[in-house]
Amino acid sequence: MRPLAAAATLRDVGDGFAVGRDRTHGTGVVRAGGLLLAAAGIALAVRSGLLLLGIGRPRRGPRPDFVLAGPYLRVRNPLLAGVLLACVGVALALASWPAGAVALGGALGVHLWVVGIEEPRLETRFGRAYAEYLRRVPRWLPALGRRRLPDI
Repeated sequence: MRPLAAAATLRDVGDGFAVGRDRTHGTGVVRAGGLLLAAAGIALAVRSGLLLLGIGRPRRGPRPDFVLAGPYLRVRNPLLAGVLLACVGVALALASWPAGAVALGGALGVHLWVVGIEEPRLETRFGRAYAEYLRRVPRWLPALGRRRLPDI
């Protein structure tokens, strides 16, 4: 009985792609998931922005404005990652391919700016400590498992 249930579930997932079927089936779930992603992205961006402003962070790092707290311990660009996550969530919530294309284009532009401009400037500003941070902390997606970043 379970294999039949699994087959039915897989069939239902693909309903939107079958010819002659109702293409709106499942869009409520996608839209709700998009809203959740957007909310998570906004929360991440707000938390990261507050840390950059010095609100809610301990004084750590070689200079007080070198943030080594909260989401910055897991990814180097949580504010931008949060904004991009929110954009993708909005595209899903709206079920809009054009909004998805804008989110993808924005992600590419932000990535090129971070790699080509922001990270070299920060490395110049903070020196060896930031170079070590670049080596240890992933740019966009957190590494799996718990890693503790030692004092830099």
